[in-house]
Amino acid sequence: MPAGSLALLTQGAVVSLLLAAGAIIGGTLLAILLAAMAFSRFAAVRIVYRVYVYIVRGTPLLVLALILFYAMPALDLRTGPYIAGTLVLIIYTGALFAEVFRGGVLAIPRPQWESARSLGLPPLAMFRKIVVPLVTRYTLPSYVNVCVMTFAVFTILGLAAAFYFVMCFGIDRLGRMLERHLALRGFAGVRA
Repeated sequence: MPAGSLALLTQGAVVSLLLAAGAIIGGTLLAILLAAMAFSRFAAVRIVYRVYVYIVRGTPLLVLALILFYAMPALDLRTGPYIAGTLVLIIYTGALFAEVFRGGVLAIPRPQWESARSLGLPPLAMFRKIVVPLVTRYTLPSYVNVCVMTFAVFTILGLAAAFYFVMCFGIDRLGRMLERHLALRGFAGVRA
């Protein structure tokens, strides 16, 4: 592999890691806000949450990227491709994480809520001492799964590299077999 190709692959891996880290951190913060909206007392706020999640999850990521990339300059917001890419991933992972967190809140057993209320815990203390630990416990596998989805590029590139190797190796083996066959017939010199 030429040194330039290795440098480009390394640079691509670093950019992918930075995009994934930005998406995970930003998406998590956005998801906390969105999940709070899902449980709002106000129906309009809950509807905004549902519409946001429905639209973002129902739109292919590439279409979302194109809309954001071309809409931002139209709104006089000039960004580079990396910032636009990070924003798209934040918007997308935020919707996915929000549903994961919403599911975690819904999974908290009713007796836990009733116990917290009977103790007279204020809402902030209930959130900090009951909701956060239980939601973390219930949602960690799903949360990690969504995080891994942002690193899917490594899986795709790894599979592409494996297929490329298998194809090249197969062609090389076929070529060597053909060389030996032709050498036996006197068409080519025998190589070691």
